[in-house]
Amino acid sequence: MVKPLLILIHGVARTSRMWAPHLPLLQPQVDVIAPDLPGFGVTTGPFRFDEAVAQVAADLDAGLGTGGGRTAYVCGDSAGAMVALRLAVRRPEAVTGLIVSGVQVHPPRVLLALQGVFMRAIPAARYSEDDPGVTKESVLTAVRELGRVDLRPDLAAVRARTLVVCGEQDRANLSAARRAAAGIAGAQLRVQPDAGHLWSEAEPEAFSRMLLDWAVPS
Repeated sequence: MVKPLLILIHGVARTSRMWAPHLPLLQPQVDVIAPDLPGFGVTTGPFRFDEAVAQVAADLDAGLGTGGGRTAYVCGDSAGAMVALRLAVRRPEAVTGLIVSGVQVHPPRVLLALQGVFMRAIPAARYSEDDPGVTKESVLTAVRELGRVDLRPDLAAVRARTLVVCGEQDRANLSAARRAAAGIAGAQLRVQPDAGHLWSEAEPEAFSRMLLDWAVPS
């Protein structure tokens, strides 16, 4: 039996390394591809949204191969969720299922301005402490680029079976999650109790179980 394909897309200030704790839980049941977005990890930058979508689309095609008969699920976290959503619209014939966690549909300017002030104040060395594939320049470039993205027109065009997820404590993104779930036909909304924005990192086992329940339903 051919296993489903699962694409995992990291967010800003992260690389594909964020998914390392999930792989032992996921790989017995799904084949995983976890790329580094432009400007992060081993992928050269700068980050450009359309280029990021095109890169993940190429990874998707490579994972699906030419044999047919394989299903593909795409999961994005934070900024990666924005990439995943646009990918599902660009490649509806290839994306069977979509999971977006902490997604922004049209990032509010006030939120981005506050985020920019906070990120510029952080010393450059801090960005690479946990992951050497992250730099201050790459993060600030990505935040500026994401501020130009508007996914509101994309919502009605999503055809994939969609799960929209947001942490209960992620107040900056909860309204956007509700908007995404309302705008995507048939989408389900899951608010994770007592969880923050990057609950995928805080609770890798619970997040992985959720992914498997969506991609490999019993």
